[in-house]
Amino acid sequence: MNKIRRATAPQLVLSTVTLAVLSLMSQAQAQQVQQAPATPTPQPVAKIEITGSSIKRLATENALPLTTYKAEELEAQGLTTMSEVATSFVMGATNEPVGGGGGGTMINMRGLNTNRTLVLLNGRRLPNEAIGDSSINVDVVPMSAIERVEVLRDGASSIYGTDAIAGVVNFITRRTMNEIKLTASVVAPERAGGGDQRRFSIAGGKGDLNKDGWNVYAVFDTQMRSSLLQKDRPNITDPDAIARLGGSVFSTNTAGSSSAPANFTVYTNGKATSTTGNPYWATGCSSTYGAQYSLPSIKTSGSGIKTCILDPTLYPQLLPENRQTTLFTKGSLRHGDNKLLTVEVLASESYIDALNPPQVFGAQTDYDKFNPGVRKPLFITKSSKWYPGGSGGVPAVAGVTGQDLALTWSMDELGPAATDDRQNTNRFVIADEGEFMGWDYRIGFNAAMSKRRVGWKSGFVTTPKLYDGVANGILNPFGAQDATGQAYLNSIKVDDTTYRTASVKYFGPDVNLSRALTELAGGSLSVAVGGDLHRETYTDSTSLLTNDVVYKVSGTPGANPSGARTIAGLYVELDAPLTKQLDLTFAARADRFSDFGSTVNPKASIRWEPHKSVMLRGTASTGFRAPTLPELYGTPRTKTASTNRWDDPLLCPSATPSQPNTGTLTTDPKYASLNLDPARVCNTQQTILTGANPDLQPEKSRTLTAGIVLEPVQNMMLSFDIWDIRMKGTIAQITEETIFSDVNKYASLFVRNPDGTLNYIVVTRLNMGGVHTRGVDVNLRYLFPTARWGKFGVSMDGTYVNKYEGQNDVGGAWVDSVGRPGALATGSTSANTYIYRWRHNLRLSWGMGKFATQLSQSYTASYEDTNALPTQKIGQPYYNVIDSYIIYNLSANYRFSDKFRLNFGINNLLNVDPPLSNQRLSSRVVFAQNVAKPIGRAYTVKAEYAF
Repeated sequence: MNKIRRATAPQLVLSTVTLAVLSLMSQAQAQQVQQAPATPTPQPVAKIEITGSSIKRLATENALPLTTYKAEELEAQGLTTMSEVATSFVMGATNEPVGGGGGGTMINMRGLNTNRTLVLLNGRRLPNEAIGDSSINVDVVPMSAIERVEVLRDGASSIYGTDAIAGVVNFITRRTMNEIKLTASVVAPERAGGGDQRRFSIAGGKGDLNKDGWNVYAVFDTQMRSSLLQKDRPNITDPDAIARLGGSVFSTNTAGSSSAPANFTVYTNGKATSTTGNPYWATGCSSTYGAQYSLPSIKTSGSGIKTCILDPTLYPQLLPENRQTTLFTKGSLRHGDNKLLTVEVLASESYIDALNPPQVFGAQTDYDKFNPGVRKPLFITKSSKWYPGGSGGVPAVAGVTGQDLALTWSMDELGPAATDDRQNTNRFVIADEGEFMGWDYRIGFNAAMSKRRVGWKSGFVTTPKLYDGVANGILNPFGAQDATGQAYLNSIKVDDTTYRTASVKYFGPDVNLSRALTELAGGSLSVAVGGDLHRETYTDSTSLLTNDVVYKVSGTPGANPSGARTIAGLYVELDAPLTKQLDLTFAARADRFSDFGSTVNPKASIRWEPHKSVMLRGTASTGFRAPTLPELYGTPRTKTASTNRWDDPLLCPSATPSQPNTGTLTTDPKYASLNLDPARVCNTQQTILTGANPDLQPEKSRTLTAGIVLEPVQNMMLSFDIWDIRMKGTIAQITEETIFSDVNKYASLFVRNPDGTLNYIVVTRLNMGGVHTRGVDVNLRYLFPTARWGKFGVSMDGTYVNKYEGQNDVGGAWVDSVGRPGALATGSTSANTYIYRWRHNLRLSWGMGKFATQLSQSYTASYEDTNALPTQKIGQPYYNVIDSYIIYNLSANYRFSDKFRLNFGINNLLNVDPPLSNQRLSSRVVFAQNVAKPIGRAYTVKAEYAF
C-alpha cells in the first residue's frame, strides 16, 4: 500500500496546483473580460485537410480524436530530436533505442506494437526500416523542417490503409520558406563521461507562392550523441542496488570463464578433468598486456580455482553512439487556375555504433551458427611455444606437464567488439492539387527506399582461423602477441566489413477527388473518393562469413530471403452536416492484396454540439493487418541457441519446468543407452527454431472511441476520449517463458529425434489469440493573455489504461498486462513491453514580450518489474515494483530580434536517477530503459539566426 501512496501523491499534488492555477486565471480573466476592447470582425478561416479525413474542413469541425503539436511547442519542452518527440507521446509505449540495434526509434501507440502504428510524412507513407520491414524509423524525419505533428488517436484503416490499427502520426513540414536560418544546439550532461548531443541545421528557401507563384527550400539537419559507458555512471550500477534486485554482486570468489589471459582446463585421454588454472593467476592476472583486463579468483576449492575473472565493469554500455543526417527539399509551383505542383526529396542516413564485450572463444561459446549448441574446445598443445613453461615465456603451472589444455579466451587485446548498424532512407514525391470540373483533386506518386547495413566495426576475427592460429603455435592466448602473432591476428580480422544488407522499396500513385454535392441544414454534403496502388519489395542478405564469426551476428549465414506484394486500395468518404450541431461522417476502404485477397474496412464518426461550449464525438472502425513480408518470407526457419537456460522436460524432468536448474537427469530405462550428459540436457541453452512463417494469417481489429470536448471559459479546452480496441489472430512471437510455463500444453512445439533427444523447440511467429485494450485520453489546454503580466498557459496530455488483456492461444485465458511486463510481443518489440496505468505530460508556460519560459513535468505511474526469477514473486525477497517516475524540464527563450533567438534549458531539473530494473541483470545494465535515460541532469543551449 505504501508504494501505491507514493505513486499517486505527486499526481494529487500536481492536480491541486493545477486547479488552483486555473481558478486564479479564471478569476483574473473574468476581470479582464470586463475591460476588453471590442472584438474585431473575424476573417474567413481556410479549410484544411486534417489527418484522418480526405475532406477539407475547419479544424474545429473535426470529429476525430486528433492532437496537434506545433514545432515551437515541442522545442519549448526541450525536445531536440525526433526520437525524443516520439517517446514523449503519452498514448504510446515508445522506447528510445539504447542498445546496439540500429532500427531506430519506432512509435508504439497503445502498446500494440510499432507495426500497428502508421507514420506519415505530409500525409504519405515513408519506407519501413529494412530488416523488419514493419515499422517506420522516425529518426529519418527532418526536425528542422517540421511545422507540426498531428496524432490521430484512433484507427484510420478506412483512409490510409488497413494497418493503421493503433493510430496515425503525421509529420507535416513547412509549406514554404523564404529565409535562411542557422540552428545549433548542445545537450551537455552535468556528469562527465558521455551522452552529450550536438545538432546543427541550415534551412533556406526562396520565392513567395502568393507573389511569385513559386517557392523552393531545403533543410540540412545533422545530430550526434556520444557513447556513455556504464562505468561513467556508477550510481546506476551500485552493487548493493543490484543485490536488492536479486542480482549477483560481482565477486572474485568464483570461477572464471573467458578471460585475458586465457583460462584452461586440463584434458586427459580426450576428456576434461577437474583441473583448471591460469598461468598468470599467481601474479594477479596482469600478464604481458598493456592493460589489466582480469582479476584473480580467490576461490579455494573445486573446479575453477586459480583462474582469472574478466573485470565486468570495463565494457557494458548504457548508450551507444548514434547519428542522424537528413536532407529535405521541397519545391512548389502555382500553375493554371490556382493549381499547385509540389516535389519533395528526402535523403537520410542514421547509424548506431554499439560497443560489446570482446569476442570470446572456447568450450562455452557456440562455434558454428549452422549448428547451435556445438561448442568445440579451443586446444593448445605442448607443441606450441606459448604452452605454459614453453619457450615463449609463459609461466609454468604445477601439474601441467604436456596435457592438452582447453582454453576459454577473451580477446581483450583487440578492444571492445564494436558493431555498426547503418540505415539510409530516400523518398521522392511529386504531387499536384487543384480544381477540375468542380472537383478538388490531389494526385501524386511516391517512390521510397530504405536500406540497412549491419557490420563489424572493430574487434572481430574469424573463429576457425583463430583456432588454427592457436593450434599452430602462432597465437599466444596468455598475453600480448609477438610480431608474427600480431601479423597473423591482423590477417584474420574482419573489421569494417558489412555482413548483412537489407532493403525495402515502396512506390506507387495515389489520387483523391472531393466536392460538395448539395447543401444541408448544417453545411455542404461533401464526398471524397480516392485510391492508391503501390508495390512493396523486400530483400535481406547475410554473408556466409558470419558463420566464421558467429559472435554478435544477426541473420542467417547464406540466407537471401525476399518477398514482394502489390496492394490496390479504393476508398470513399461522405461528410453530412445534418444541422449546425450534428455532423455525420462515413468512410469505407476496399483493399486487394496480391497475396491475401480482398478486405473492406468501414468507419463512421459523429460530432454533436448540444451547446457552444460542449461537443460530443465518437468513431467506430475496423482494421486488417496482413503479415509483413519478413514475417512471411524473411529469414528461413533456423536453429539457434535459446536465450535462456532450460531443463529438457523429458530428459531432465522437473516439477517446475518454468524454473531452470530444478530438474534431474531422467532415470527412465529406455533412455539409458543414450549415455546422457547432464550438461547438455539440464540447465543449458536448448536448441530453438526461429524464422519466418509462411502460414501466417492476417490480423483483424475493431476500434471504438467516444469523447467529449468542453470549453468552459474562453481560451480553455478540455477533452476526454474513451477508446476500446479489440484484435484477433494477433501475430506474435511465442516466448520461451510461455512455452516452459506449460510444457504439456505446448508439447507439440518440442520436436524430438527418434531416440528421444531434443532436435529443437519451435519458437516462431504464430497467429495467437487476441488483444483487448481500453482506456481514456485526457487533454487540457488553457491560454490566458493579460495586458500587464504577459501570457500564461497550462496544458496537459494524459492517458489512463483501464485494460490490456491478451491471449496466448485462441480461446485461451485472458491475462491483463496493465502495469506489468509481457504485453504484445513480436520480432520488433521485446516481450517486456510495459503498459502503464497512467502517463501524463503537464506544461506550465509564461511569455512576456520577447521572453518565454516553460516548466514541464513527465509522469509515469508505478508498475511491476520483470520479476522473472522464482525468487522474484510476490512475497519473495527480490520482488520489485518500480515507483512512479517524475521528470521536470525547464526551458526559456529570448528573442533578441526578428533574426536571432536563444534558448536555454535544463533537462531532468531535479537530477533524478533512473529507476532500476531487474530486466537485464545478466548484463548488469539495470536502469529502466523504457521510461528513463541514464545521463542525469543536462543543460541545453540552442541558438537560431535567420537572414
